[in-house]
Amino acid sequence: MKITTRGRYGLYFMLALARNYGEKKRSVKSVAEERGISDLYLEQIVASLKKAELIKSTRGAYGGYELNRAPDVITVGQIFRTLEENIVAVEGDEKDTDTERYLWGRIRDALRDVLDHTTLFDMLEHDEDEVDDYMFYI
Repeated sequence: MKITTRGRYGLYFMLALARNYGEKKRSVKSVAEERGISDLYLEQIVASLKKAELIKSTRGAYGGYELNRAPDVITVGQIFRTLEENIVAVEGDEKDTDTERYLWGRIRDALRDVLDHTTLFDMLEHDEDEVDDYMFYI
């Protein structure tokens, strides 16, 4: 499974909003500059998050984006399903045996479990530098 930049940047944006939840709104530009990514690309991602009602925006001098719900109820699975076309650990094949299909199903279920039971709040409990330094490979 490979998460695209769309999913990663969307997660970065959501984590930025979660860090400031209840305190202040954030602009796309400020998060893009903070992460060193394109604000135009991030704006497209943010539009999808807003359409999915994961975030909301306010216009004006004190405007910006904020989470639509608390960080402890928004899961990584919700974010990735909004932004990623396909989240598949292993693509099945018609040549697969029942034994192989069983394994692929278990992997799929484990992945869903992690994504659907990891909230933004859970992620914030870990040191952000520690989390950012990992490259995850199996």
